[in-house]
Amino acid sequence: MTDVLALRDNAKHQLAQIKDIETGVEYLNKVKAIEVWAKAEKKDAELQNVIAEQKLRTQRILGGLLKTELPKGRSVTGDDTLSLNSIGINRNQSSAFQKIASLPQEIFEEEILTAKEESSKRIELTTSRMLKAAKVYDLSQKQKKWEEKTEQKPITDKYIDIYSTQDKFRVIYADPAWSYNDKQNTPNLGGAEKHYGTMSNNDIYNLPVNNITEKDAVLFLWVTSPLLKEGLQTINSWGFNYKTSFIWDKVQHNMGHYNSVRHEFLLVATKGNCTPDNKKLHNSVQRIEKSNRHSEKPIEFLDIIDELYNYGNKIELFCRDIKKQNWYGWGNEL
Repeated sequence: MTDVLALRDNAKHQLAQIKDIETGVEYLNKVKAIEVWAKAEKKDAELQNVIAEQKLRTQRILGGLLKTELPKGRSVTGDDTLSLNSIGINRNQSSAFQKIASLPQEIFEEEILTAKEESSKRIELTTSRMLKAAKVYDLSQKQKKWEEKTEQKPITDKYIDIYSTQDKFRVIYADPAWSYNDKQNTPNLGGAEKHYGTMSNNDIYNLPVNNITEKDAVLFLWVTSPLLKEGLQTINSWGFNYKTSFIWDKVQHNMGHYNSVRHEFLLVATKGNCTPDNKKLHNSVQRIEKSNRHSEKPIEFLDIIDELYNYGNKIELFCRDIKKQNWYGWGNEL
């Protein structure tokens, strides 16, 4: 109990003593031990939040020290005498503490204050809460930088040669020129070759998409039911991992070999960490009547992508024209 009182009454003094990583880790372990004791003894929420606040402030100080003294997990001294393992911190903890430290002081204090106001009956001062605040702040900064970039340097030359560009893209939207080996001559039925030049599956797989994407990127890939397997192979070949899909309900029916087909899939895949910036959940089935132009996709899907991903370079592959502001395009009809 004496430790808890000291923690509460001398909080500022205790934190002021943290001058290096080892001292910070030692104090953090002490606070965590008291936290475990307080939960086991079912102490009131107010006291537990005092302890939780002290833990967060310690993590923030440690994050700042780790940023300057232990960059990228290397040793402070350069001779491996002080590695992450040797000081009792794993990479996930190091990353979390540094993210908390990246929050501006005013936002950190505001989050502490808000949590205290919500904590009459439960513990609201948590590491996960502060990490969420850090993620929101980081996203806002990236969006701000993107807006400033596009305002200062509007995109004028939107055509990109994917074989020679040095640009990197966060969002890839592709409607490949799939070959169906379908030579139907009946008007408005099948025969993609009647409408545009198609590519072999291997040629599609070998496009240099992986070379033009950022480390963290997302792919939206159109594919029809007969080519689902090829669509998944394309995702893998381009360096992405399949996540989910949208379904375009075209309303009008199209004759097929086994059924009357009225839908296409928009497969969603990511590389690295590229979850949506906006947490709004769009309906996975979009009912939009198709146009009379062969294979043309509704612009509503580009609107959804823009709403999900608020910043970063975006490119449409196999496009016929560039429909959206701040999008680039590649295709043989441009």
